Amino acid sequence: MHAQCPWFFTGTFALLGSIVGSFLNVCIYRIPKCESVVHPGSHCACGKPIPWYRNIPVLTWFLQRGRAACCGRHFSFRYPFIEALTGALFALCWHLLPWQQAIPGMVFAAFLVVLSFIDLDTMLLPDTLNVGFALTGFFLSVVLPGLQGNGIASGNPFEGGSLVWFVHAIVSTGNSLAGMCVGAGLVYWVRLLASTLARREAMGEGDVILAGGIGAFCGWQGAVFSLLGGAVAGCAVLLPLLFAKKIFSKGAQHSERVECAASLASCEGDETAEDFVAANDGVMGLEVPFGPWLAIGAIAWFLHFRFPFASAVEILSTGLVER
Repeated sequence: MHAQCPWFFTGTFALLGSIVGSFLNVCIYRIPKCESVVHPGSHCACGKPIPWYRNIPVLTWFLQRGRAACCGRHFSFRYPFIEALTGALFALCWHLLPWQQAIPGMVFAAFLVVLSFIDLDTMLLPDTLNVGFALTGFFLSVVLPGLQGNGIASGNPFEGGSLVWFVHAIVSTGNSLAGMCVGAGLVYWVRLLASTLARREAMGEGDVILAGGIGAFCGWQGAVFSLLGGAVAGCAVLLPLLFAKKIFSKGAQHSERVECAASLASCEGDETAEDFVAANDGVMGLEVPFGPWLAIGAIAWFLHFRFPFASAVEILSTGLVER
């Protein structure tokens, strides 16, 4: 069936991804506020429940012209964007990767989407979600060898019997552990150096855990690529914007972002909301979360949309293995 209708499954996973994206919107909104993502069900800002036929991913926003049917309130274009983005990532995973990478790749993409947008909103990465991301990557590397797509584990681990699967699982587990250590270690030292030079905390601990989770899914080469590729992409896009923003304004949403971030910091138990606001007031509007750029680099590596840097990393890793 896949050979006769190759776009059927791709379209199916795109639809599934948009539905998952709708749930991710709930997570992005509620997790920073320490609210349940299950109960109550989807509801408007005015408090009225949203029926299922008015909660169709992507289409609802366009059919209702970006306004709630119950009270006419405007709701952001970001909601259908996240649903469409998640659907596109699911479709790309299935279309470009073998199934033993595509299925966990969808889980990988979903985690990165929710973590990235929470980081954009709050400049913080929730520890529970972040640690769960890393543990999920490690677990999937064990049960689905070949997740990192390099070395002996790049073949089909389910051909050849249980012994072959066991060997693949050992290699995949080692790749995942190495990726976690290299990813977290690199970002930790970058954070330490940047904080020393800036004489204040320049990068959060959440970025360290996020890089470790990326390494669990992608291996150490993917962790290195996501750090460098994400940094290059972030600088190219954001430096001009930050320069203009610093000149013309501090940002209209500054106070709202600080309040939301303070709520998450208080919920995580790291510090009180008042301390967080005092530490970040006047700075939040000019700082840029690094998590989304790490995520962009990680997705580029996982889907093989790699810059020339990838060839250098692969040559280096091949030389190390041969030695």
